[in-house]
Amino acid sequence: MATEQREIEIGILGRSPMFEGVDPGTLRAMVKALTAECWPEHSIVMEPQKTITRFYVVLSGRVKITRQNLNNGREVTLFLLGPGDGFNVVSLLDGQPHEVCAQTLDTVEALSAPIAQWKDWLELYPALRHAIRKYIYLRLCHLSELACDLALHDTMTRLSHLILRYCNDRLTCSDINLISDLPHEELAHMIGTVRVVVNRLLAELKREGIIDTHSGRLRVLNIEKLLQKTEQQLYSIPHGSSDPLGASPH
Repeated sequence: MATEQREIEIGILGRSPMFEGVDPGTLRAMVKALTAECWPEHSIVMEPQKTITRFYVVLSGRVKITRQNLNNGREVTLFLLGPGDGFNVVSLLDGQPHEVCAQTLDTVEALSAPIAQWKDWLELYPALRHAIRKYIYLRLCHLSELACDLALHDTMTRLSHLILRYCNDRLTCSDINLISDLPHEELAHMIGTVRVVVNRLLAELKREGIIDTHSGRLRVLNIEKLLQKTEQQLYSIPHGSSDPLGASPH
């Protein structure tokens, strides 16, 4: 049974972009040294001071990485992670604590090892080092897109971008990986707004036949119309307007 579980873990890691190009033998050696973790849903599993102690790889479930303004309680979700994703990846680069919080959205299974062990592996395995560099680059691109959305675009554009970003297949996009069953409040945290605004925007997309929310799951019915709506929103800002959003961010 332990051997079967180990092969499952190796398979999950092997499909992750964070381990792209790493040979199965290396993955087996790493899995032997990793510690299994399990947390119930809605648990805080990593506070800022813990970001420099251990590095985690998700096996099942979802983890959100957030920043919060302690003065007003507002929260923004920086990343939504699923199987094969790692968190506190920036600490692998600089070894510094970061003001983020990791919280489970489901029951989550993960593998972990001390940061020092991961740094040893990065020195020992060039393929792992190359893969994680690419993975970090993708994470930085995601943060750049999020910053642009929050600074430059209105809430409908931000929501449309979010849906497009998490589509499994941009040609069909019938199911939306990771976000399809999220509460509207969680979607709001991902685009820097509040739940009532997300309710209104989703209702608008549903009326236009772009999405469906049957049984509480978000599905895209018309990817072309969603792309068109995003483009319309992007180019509807009056040239020279003093408000780059053209609307309140909420």
